[in-house]
Order: sequence, then C-alpha cells, then structure tokens
Amino acid sequence: MNTKLFFKIAWLLVVSLLFYIIFVIFFLSPKINDYLSNIELEISKVQFEKIAQAINIESKKYEDENQLIEQVKLIVSSLTLGKAGYIFIFDANGKVIFDPSGEFASKSLEDVIIPGVGKKYLYEEMKAHALAKEALEYEWNRIYDPYNYTYKKISWIVHNDKFNWYIASNVYKEDFHNFTEGVNSLILNISILLFMVLTLIGIFITVKIVSPINKMLMEVNKINVVSNLDKTDKTTKSKDEIVYLSKQFNTLVDEVETNRKNIEIQERVFKDRLYIDSLTGIKNRVALEDDIKECEFVSIVLIDIDSFADINELYGFKVGDLVLIETAKILNNFSEKFGVTAYRLYGNVFALVNTTMMNFSKYDEFINESLKVFKENALFIKEENLELYIHVTLGISIAQEEPIKTATIALNRAKKSSKRFFVYNTEIDTKESIKNSIHWREKIKEAINNDCVVPFFQPIYNTENQIIKYEALMRIKDFDMHGKEIYHLPYLFLDTAFKTKQYISLANQMLGKIIDLLPTTQKYISFNISFEDIMNNDFIDMLDKYIDKLDIENKAKLVFEILESNSIGEYQILDDFVSKYRKQGIKIAIDDFGTGYSNFAHILKIRPDFIKIDGSLIKNITTDKNSSEMVKSIIDFSKALNIKITAEFVHNAEVYKRLLDLKVDEFQGFYLGRPEATIE
Repeated sequence: MNTKLFFKIAWLLVVSLLFYIIFVIFFLSPKINDYLSNIELEISKVQFEKIAQAINIESKKYEDENQLIEQVKLIVSSLTLGKAGYIFIFDANGKVIFDPSGEFASKSLEDVIIPGVGKKYLYEEMKAHALAKEALEYEWNRIYDPYNYTYKKISWIVHNDKFNWYIASNVYKEDFHNFTEGVNSLILNISILLFMVLTLIGIFITVKIVSPINKMLMEVNKINVVSNLDKTDKTTKSKDEIVYLSKQFNTLVDEVETNRKNIEIQERVFKDRLYIDSLTGIKNRVALEDDIKECEFVSIVLIDIDSFADINELYGFKVGDLVLIETAKILNNFSEKFGVTAYRLYGNVFALVNTTMMNFSKYDEFINESLKVFKENALFIKEENLELYIHVTLGISIAQEEPIKTATIALNRAKKSSKRFFVYNTEIDTKESIKNSIHWREKIKEAINNDCVVPFFQPIYNTENQIIKYEALMRIKDFDMHGKEIYHLPYLFLDTAFKTKQYISLANQMLGKIIDLLPTTQKYISFNISFEDIMNNDFIDMLDKYIDKLDIENKAKLVFEILESNSIGEYQILDDFVSKYRKQGIKIAIDDFGTGYSNFAHILKIRPDFIKIDGSLIKNITTDKNSSEMVKSIIDFSKALNIKITAEFVHNAEVYKRLLDLKVDEFQGFYLGRPEATIE
C-alpha cells in the first residue's frame, strides 16, 4: 500500500483524537456533570417534600407535641438527603425542636446570623422563604473548615400549621457535585475506549478494502505504462491485465462475503449460547429480559415446581434434570395453545410470558389451565421408566413496570401463604411491606411488654363427636379504636416477629401459658413446632425449661406438631429431636402432611403418634380427584403403621361425611369448632 496514504490516515486519526478529547473534557463532561448534579438535587428535594408531608399528616393524629417528636425521630433520624444532608425542625421563635446532626448545640437559632449579608437571622430568613415557598440559598462553614463561610448551602422549608413548626433541609450544594465527580474521568475513559475501537475498525477497513483497491489502482498505472510500448502486444496485454484485475476484485468480494457469513454464523452461535437454556432447549432469563425490553404490555406467570429438592434427594440429580426437560416440553406445547412463550429462568422456576394483552376471559382461562396442566399431565421419565405427578405454585404479574421482579414477589407471597397462585398488586410492594413491618414490630413489642400474647384452643374431635384434644394457636390481644378487645391472628405478625428477632419472646409467653394450663385439663394439648425452631438453640433451651416443670402424667398430655415443609433439611437432627422428647412421654404429630415428596420415607423412621393431613388436600377432597386419591393413600399408609390420622380444615358437612367414610380418626375445623380462649 502507498506509504503516503498511511501517513495521511495516521495524521488524521491523531488530530481527530485531540479534537475529540478537548471536546469531551471542556464541553461534554461539564454539561453532563451539571445535569446529573441537578437531577440529584431535585431528587433530594422531592424526598424532603415527601418526608415533610408525612410529618404534617402524622401531626394531625396528636395533641401532645412531645408524642409527635418521638414519631418524627423515627422518621428523620436515619434519613439522609443526597450525600450527607439532613432534616431539622425549629419553632416560630427559633427554638430547635429536633436536630439529628447536633450542629445547633444551643438548641436555638435566635442568635444565628447568616454571614456576609448583614444582620440577617437564619431562622427569620427560613420563615420568610417558607411563606414564599422558595428555597433559601446561603453561604456557611463546614465542620472540618469552621472559619471558612464560603460553602454554598441550600434549605427547603415547609411550615407545620398544627404546632407552628418549620421543617427544614440542611444540604450543601458541593455534596451533589462531589456525588458526580467521577463522571468526567468515566466519560473520558469510555470516549477513549470508543475512539480506539473505531480506530481499529478504520485500520481493518483500510487493510481489507483500501489496500486491495490501492493495489488495483497500481496495476492500472502499470497498464498505462505498458500501453506506450509495443502496439502489437497492446491488445493482448490489456486483456491479461483486465483479467488479472477482475480476479483480484472477485477475490476481494469473495473474502468480504466469506467474512460476512462467518460473522453471521458466530452471531447465531453466540445468541444460542446467550439466549437458550442449555438443559431444556427453551429460552432463558437473558432472552426474556431482552424480549420484553421494548414491550408496552407484559404479563408473566412464574411457575415453581414444588418440593423439587425432594425429587433430587429421592431419585437423584439425573432424574431431577429429566423432570426439568419434560416440564419444559409440556410448557412449550401448552404455550402454543395460548400464544405465549415459555422460558426457564433458573433452577426449577419457569415462566410463561404474554405480550399481546389477551382479553380477560381468555386470560382467566389461561391461568386456570396453567394450574391444571401438571395435574392432568404426568411426567414420564422414559430413561428410568418412572411416572411422576408434580405440583406447581404460580406468581403472576400483569402490566407492571418491573414484571420479572413483581412476578417474583407474587411467587414468594404465594409460597409463604401456601396458595396455589398469587397475583401481584401494589399492596404487596416493598415500601408497603416496610411500613407494615414497622407497625407490627411495635404491636408485638407492646404485646410482649403487657403480657398480651395468649393461646387460643381449637377442639379436635374423635369419630364419636367427642373433644379429645386441643390445638393451641397463638394470638395477640389488642384493642380497637373504640376500646373493644380484639385478637390478631398469626399470619399478620409472625413474619415480622421472625425478621425483628421477637419470635422467641412471643413463643416464651405462649409456652408458659400452655404449660400452666396443662394440669387443669384431661385433654391432650398440641402446639406447632417448625424445623427452624428445632434448629434454634435458644428455642430448645426455653422449651426444656418449661418441659422440666411437668411431671410424667402431664408430659403425656403434650403433643408436638412438627410442621412438614420443604425447609426440613437435616433429617438426623429431626430424628434426634423426636427421640429426645418421646423418651419423656411426649406425643409427636406431623402437621401439614402431604406437602412434600420425601415424607413417606421419613415417616417410616420417625413413626409419629399422629399424622395431620394438609388442609389443602382436605378442603378439595369432594371436588378434586387427585386430592381424594392422595388422602386415601395417606390413610392406608398410616393405618398400616398404626398411626392415627387427623384431618384439619373440615369446613362443611359434605367433607366431614366423606372423611368419616374414609375411616379418619380425628377431625378439626370450623365446621366442628372454632378456636376459643378457654378449654373444658
């Protein structure tokens, strides 16, 4: 290739790079920096206004400002505006009501003057700007630079009419510039990287295209020189040169086409690796995120295979993988019927995605069919000659801003509440969850301090319709706005109790009252113990403390109902727990039986005194064939081992009669008796 052409291209690249760097450093970066700083400042302003509004709303509930101050501390103490800004409150006389920073140690703004603007008092200026609904900008010092009053400060101020307070922000503008100080170097680095990439592309084009063309031009020049020679050879040589040039050009075209095809093949291979799940052959999470990126409407149904860990444990990981492959096949066939797309997101979680906004009746049919598809289609594992029925739980998100996230929240809610499916709505949003947690944390704390954790007792009947046992259920006693006594159910507060480490205190009061009551009755009393309780040393120490108070006769009236769930992992620990308390005469029951795959194998080892069949099977026993067959199997299995069967969730006469016909031993449910605070 012509050397001069290379030098020209090199100089052009160097000059372009210099101009590009100057443009980025002196024009583009400052503009972006200012833009991002203003955005951060505006976000902090909106955050402040929301907090101020929350304080004003909260103030309407109180007549005593001291009570409100305590609530305000909870709201404001941990809050920061931007990098290190905060909110403080003062009254009309300049007295500081609350200042989380401690900057105004005197607790009064009466003598605080804004420096450099004459004798202007800070609190008077803030009051004036609150009235005008304008931000106050002034110069102030920093803790690390106390004598330098040149730092720009900004305060937004909102007035509280109820107590004549002023709620003010305290932020430095400099913090928002510092917040984005890395933008310049980041943009410069990205720009240089981009320029280098473009340079490499330019070199590639130069070598692959410009060089052959330049070579072709040189050949043309040779032809012009040769044409001045022997005229007799002119025609022949010209033809030879043209043929040569034609071959060169065709070679160039072939090379470009070959490169294009290779790139297309590599793109397809890359996309397959990136977007296709290697095990099942259906699309994966990356493909889902890409597919819905530009969609205006997205509906996602997450499908979680229940107790999948038990399948791996019972049959091995090879069978587990084959179950996933068969599940993908069924979902693929099912998706064609409703015009949706099947994906495997991770592990045992799949997704069915609709982006066309199907009508309501069809969507309702789609959800119902999604629930039934695995009930009606057994998975046949040909390699193992094995037939399996699986159960699934659905998390559904319809037209939400973050469909994957909201569907996941719905799935978690469905699994926690033991529902077959749950549809996401804004009421279960994280912010609402935080607010709910704070509410119940205080309720639980109050109940513990006031000894308001009480057991309710639901009767359990034998086949002669006689009460033979009670299950103790936790309640929190409270009072409504009219002073009427009410009792809160566990589903409202137990999750919060676990998160806030208050559960042990709740269980302590509950157990204490059960143990005190046990000698006063001839009936059995049972209460729930989860595998998490068994793994908790503090819980076991507390349990032993109460059990040691009982004599042999009263220990024999106690029943531990161990909750059967997927969380049971270390079965040896469970076996040791059962053995320890059975030796003391305490009865063992397995609660919610029928929810897992490995139950039967471990029942043979544990040999409980009672099995309580899961309520989800009992409530559908007269309408769902699968539930009925499952209950029959559990009864036959238990009778063979001489284990008594208890059916919970007996909610009507039809279900009760059906269970009597199946020879169930004991019955529990609202049809027979509701939980009460007293026992016989």
